[in-house]
Amino acid sequence: MNAQLYKVLYDGEIDLAYIKSSISLCRSLAEDPQQLSKLTSRWNRVAIISDGSGVPGIGDIGPLPALPYVEKKAAIYKKLAQIEAFPLVLDSHSIDEMVRTVSILAPSFGAINLEAINEQRCLAVRSRLMEESELPVFQDNLDGIPIVCLAALLNSLKLVNKTLAEAKIVLSGTEAEGMPMVEFLKDAGANDIIVCDRSGTIHKGRAGPTSWVKEKLAKDTNPRQVKGSPAKALVGADIFISLSGPPVLNKELLSSMAKNPILFYLTDCTPDLFSRPKWDGGPPIIATTCPVLPNQLTNCLVFPGIIRGAIDARAKVINFSMKMAAALSLAQMIEPEKLDYELIIPQVLTPGLVSTMAGAVFDAAVSSGVSQIPLNGEKATSK
Repeated sequence: MNAQLYKVLYDGEIDLAYIKSSISLCRSLAEDPQQLSKLTSRWNRVAIISDGSGVPGIGDIGPLPALPYVEKKAAIYKKLAQIEAFPLVLDSHSIDEMVRTVSILAPSFGAINLEAINEQRCLAVRSRLMEESELPVFQDNLDGIPIVCLAALLNSLKLVNKTLAEAKIVLSGTEAEGMPMVEFLKDAGANDIIVCDRSGTIHKGRAGPTSWVKEKLAKDTNPRQVKGSPAKALVGADIFISLSGPPVLNKELLSSMAKNPILFYLTDCTPDLFSRPKWDGGPPIIATTCPVLPNQLTNCLVFPGIIRGAIDARAKVINFSMKMAAALSLAQMIEPEKLDYELIIPQVLTPGLVSTMAGAVFDAAVSSGVSQIPLNGEKATSK
């Protein structure tokens, strides 16, 4: 906090010079809004928005009980990226009210982070804010996890001498998280993705309950039109990504996959669920969310760096170029000669991770035209 302001608020000392100077700053901003980044700390503030309807592992517990979870996120921002993040829990499940509230608050912040919100509602709120706001909007499961996955996949594919373009990918999970994952992987170059739900593979003309998300997935995925159970989709597959439920692959299913399959489990798990299986197809590359196992896939690898870079660039959005830059910088944190089946992704506290990603994201924001600062060579400021 500014030392002069501290005296005014806590010591009771009235500094007339400080008050006069603040009024002068207001006048300057009214005349030239472009001075905002120089005269205020807006571009170092992030609003963490939650309604408490989607706390991981718990679900809908409401805004007040969710506050500790959101405060934890703010602490991580401060520790890893020197960003002032403000936990704001809203007592409303209305999409319109949430969007309106964030829009009203937007002038005070440089970015919006949606957190612990029901998946379907969060997808809708995120979509609306991306259309209506000129601030970068970020959500861990919808934006961060796809970035982490892509970084880990790029390194894994190097180990097994395959490419993303030729890889056959099977994705199992929820609609809300599945669609952003599919969109990002396809934009990154994946050509063959099959999405499975409880009814089996999603394909064109499938009978039974549907939704706009499943209809879009049916149109955009499964180019070979594989129909039936997930077991059929897994035959010859190079990659399996699980977004929900416990691990479902047994030795028989794994044996039907391609040699040296890549298995990503993005659900809550415990170490006892995983032992490296051995079969004729060769050992798999396994990554999970478990912190005591190798290759932990966690959103903490992404949000400090990508938001640092976005707000340093005064970005209007977080676009594909910025996400791709984040994924590539994350993958490249591990030197090629050090890549291993148990080292495909760096750890959260890897020195230089945040600053390297922030710099890459900054450059991507500027080059893709979404930055609001002049092209003067300014770089990300985190250390």
